[in-house]
Amino acid sequence: MTTSLPLPASGIWRFRSRFLGDNRVSTAPAITMGEGDTPVVPLSRWGARHGLNRVYAKLDGANPTGSYKDRGMSILVSVARAIGASHLVEDSSGNAGASAAAYAARAGMSCTVYAPANAPAPKLRQIRAYGAELIPVPGPRSAVADAARNAGSVPGAYHVSHNDNPLFVVGNQSLGFELSESAGALGCDGLPWHIVMPVGGGALFMGAAMALLGSSTDQTGPGELSPAPSIPRLHAAQTTHCAPIAEAFGRGEPDPASVVRRPTVCGGIEIERPHRGSDILHAIAATGGSAVARDDTDILKARDDLAMLEGIYAEPTSASALAALAQLAAAGTIGPDDLVFVIVTGSGLKDPGPA
Repeated sequence: MTTSLPLPASGIWRFRSRFLGDNRVSTAPAITMGEGDTPVVPLSRWGARHGLNRVYAKLDGANPTGSYKDRGMSILVSVARAIGASHLVEDSSGNAGASAAAYAARAGMSCTVYAPANAPAPKLRQIRAYGAELIPVPGPRSAVADAARNAGSVPGAYHVSHNDNPLFVVGNQSLGFELSESAGALGCDGLPWHIVMPVGGGALFMGAAMALLGSSTDQTGPGELSPAPSIPRLHAAQTTHCAPIAEAFGRGEPDPASVVRRPTVCGGIEIERPHRGSDILHAIAATGGSAVARDDTDILKARDDLAMLEGIYAEPTSASALAALAQLAAAGTIGPDDLVFVIVTGSGLKDPGPA
């Protein structure tokens, strides 16, 4: 007879007692596949090309479905099931839809995903593989969100809405906690350190900001995370084809700029009207960070350089952070010996982008 032994909390769930924002997380049975605790690897050759000596990539494409979305989705689906939901409805350009479908399957729930009709084919295949119903929606990203919102209003359905739902941000706080641990281990004591990541709806950015800004004054007990000795500067990366945060930052405005979206290789951050936009700009200001938009051509070059110099295959959306970091280094915003974490949010196997 085989006895099932209780396993210690690992991944994002080891931070259960530290998550801020929703008390339901503390009691919801965890729906998990080991998300979080993703690798942190040095970018020695890439950094040398850009005059940076201490650059590290956080490889969130190593999460179970291939993107950072699993951090927030594990928390969100756990609470949804705990409150009695039986069906998930998600709107997504691909990664969040795949994550919702996977965690719904894990939880024994059904799932419908509304996605842009032109979303990358590998992401759409992945959604279907988990048994979810996939409904392609023509038109802009906002049309996809509207369709899902209407479908999620029926009894028994839970609209995941990762771009709006605060539970998704709760799970993404785990990124900030993990980077704080890494910064402490790498010796950032009193020295400048930075986090650069792609920003569309801003769930990952705000999750990290909440964890890091909160942890600076938290008292820790035995076995809990010791906060890093300083707060990092947070930098948002966007594409010039859709840059409401970067344009607002450049103008010194507190709210996202009104932009006209153009087709872009960075589908994961193609959000014209980010729900959390004002909060993102506030967090940038609070940490002394910045927002940078680079052209798609520069972003694809950054994707290719990362693969050829470091062996890391990132989707174009992720590569926007590398392109932004290169510009920040060239401008002197980030110094040669500053500690830098760049977040590779998704695997290029899911969205290689154009050659």
